[in-house]
Amino acid sequence: MTARPGFRRPVIAVDWSGAKDLRAQRAGICVAVASSTGSRNPVVEASVGRTRQETIELLEQIPGPVVVGFDFSFSVPKWFADEHGCREVADVWRLAERAGETWLRPTPPFWRDRCGVPVERRFRRCELALAPAKSIFQLVGNGQVGAGSVRGMPLLARLRTSGFSIWPFDPPAERMALEIYPSHLRRLVPEHRGEESYASPHERDAVESARVMWEHRDSFATLRAATDPVTRIEGNVWTPS
Repeated sequence: MTARPGFRRPVIAVDWSGAKDLRAQRAGICVAVASSTGSRNPVVEASVGRTRQETIELLEQIPGPVVVGFDFSFSVPKWFADEHGCREVADVWRLAERAGETWLRPTPPFWRDRCGVPVERRFRRCELALAPAKSIFQLVGNGQVGAGSVRGMPLLARLRTSGFSIWPFDPPAERMALEIYPSHLRRLVPEHRGEESYASPHERDAVESARVMWEHRDSFATLRAATDPVTRIEGNVWTPS
């Protein structure tokens, strides 16, 4: 994928939901599309009302070049992948599809009432670099990403099959999906913009993330597929260069 100052195709930020109930998914998932107006500032259009499956169907129909950011973990800590015989991230996604609902009951190391996971095993390396972060094993509390990640990973496999590259596991392509951390991106939002009113925290996170992605869109051209074994299995969170 070649991004440049004249890059006019959209960047998209998706505020995700791990809810099982379809109504809750439609209320909790927000898709924000930032596209060029020919001026410095993009137009950002936000929409809700879709389930996880419907959101993926929407994205599959969008032609490239396009970059889509999702706010859920694309993988698990390497030790967990190793214990389950996962040699590459596609193995992790297949495992999540087979066993994910069992994990969410919860089954240790996933937890809802009491965390039994040692601190050094709770996080992926990229999460430690963006602390404070939420562990994929945590299934309760504000900002928890466990259910959304477990239920989202099999859909990454579907996007890959439909022609998306999934960074950092794949090299960039005309259509690319990557992991974002809205709480981190919001720190880059000017104060006057942070005072805008939004219909929900989901809309706020999606819109502000899309704006930051747009402002740093040229950096997408510099991304490369990971080569080190930890990142190849755990993934990484995109942050502006």
